[in-house]
Amino acid sequence: MKKALLILSLFLLVALGVTACKGKKVEEVSPKDLYYDIERIQIDMKTSILRDFYDPQPFDQLKEQVMEGKIDRLGCIFKIREILKDYKCVHLSLIPVDADVLFSKIAPFQFYCFGNDYHVYYALPKYHKYLGWKLVQIGTSSVEQVRDKLSVYSVYPYETQSGAKYCLEDPLSYLNLQMAGLVQENGKISFTFEDLDGKKETVLCKPIVPTSKTIWFYKAPDNPNIVLAHNDRKTPFRIRTDVVKKTVYMQYNSCQDSVDYSIVNWFSDMLYQLQGGIYDTVVFDLRYNPGGTISSQITLNNLLYKYREELNKYNLAIIMTGRSYSCSCIVLNDFVRTYPHLKIFGEETGQAVFNYTGVSPNNLLKKLNCYFTFPNQIDDIPELYKRAQEVTHTDIHCGTFPDVPAYESYKDWLNGEDTIYNTIYAYYN
Repeated sequence: MKKALLILSLFLLVALGVTACKGKKVEEVSPKDLYYDIERIQIDMKTSILRDFYDPQPFDQLKEQVMEGKIDRLGCIFKIREILKDYKCVHLSLIPVDADVLFSKIAPFQFYCFGNDYHVYYALPKYHKYLGWKLVQIGTSSVEQVRDKLSVYSVYPYETQSGAKYCLEDPLSYLNLQMAGLVQENGKISFTFEDLDGKKETVLCKPIVPTSKTIWFYKAPDNPNIVLAHNDRKTPFRIRTDVVKKTVYMQYNSCQDSVDYSIVNWFSDMLYQLQGGIYDTVVFDLRYNPGGTISSQITLNNLLYKYREELNKYNLAIIMTGRSYSCSCIVLNDFVRTYPHLKIFGEETGQAVFNYTGVSPNNLLKKLNCYFTFPNQIDDIPELYKRAQEVTHTDIHCGTFPDVPAYESYKDWLNGEDTIYNTIYAYYN
């Protein structure tokens, strides 16, 4: 099998919020400084929309440990994240002002989740032979155990099981790996991989200090998919067509508008394509959409309503995954309300149906050097509430489930196919 390797510099990591800053001095803080920052979090929790669920005990215990000198600033950050994760609310988070705090060292591999399998998507040149191999273990922990351990220390708490799958798609912070007990005593990390033929190998490696000169190799498919910009989230939306499958694909990566190519332009291009009478299916792909602004959602909702008579003539599909959160779920609600014949493909959303969103202004905790964010509303998504109660579940920790489950496949991706797109085509044909 031919391997296609592309050399990437660290700008990719920077786009993911990873920086490497050398020579920065961290301000020393006293236990009392940390104590007061924890109290500020408690005040926010008491007055937030989560006040009915607020439990002061874990925070009070942390303050005692801080005053006894048992926990320093960094340990305090990790401990607060452990406390916040129990609320299962992605909009409740503690984010370091300086990303270098967590990502000054990272693992030499990055992964992409295909279904429930994690394959090496990026690697340092010395490890390029493992590109495309499936992750089996880190240390003695299985992939499932690794996921459970790392999700505790994620920047954002996960709301659903489907959402938690994707914690391994982020650059693997060495600090997080240490906190999760996945680093050996000698400071090295053990990765066990498996190739397509079932051959397994274990690699013992050191973490790296990423810089602007760091070189990454990327595993590209032998036959790139011409209609899906796979894992390419640089632009909010794209449109592609497939004459053979008679389908218009509307990739919607972020609920943001763009000056160069607006939502209105995107929607107009779709309507133009449909005028030719070639296509019978329209797919709105939100698999990478983590949310965005309400203003862009309102713009799209207005367009969906305005052209409902035209779009009702076509098979309509929407793709949601565990990466779909927040405003993207409001968009889903708009689709379900406006187009009852719409079918949802993919998997459970990362955003739980019965949960809180809308982020208040970031509160800067100066001594922790972190922003504390918390939700300020319950989303108005009555169609998804109704669907959950009548069709799928009433569990508050579950997302919106698809009508037709479909997952990405690594083998299909290698061959230039997308399993979810193929599932949609098969469903309507």
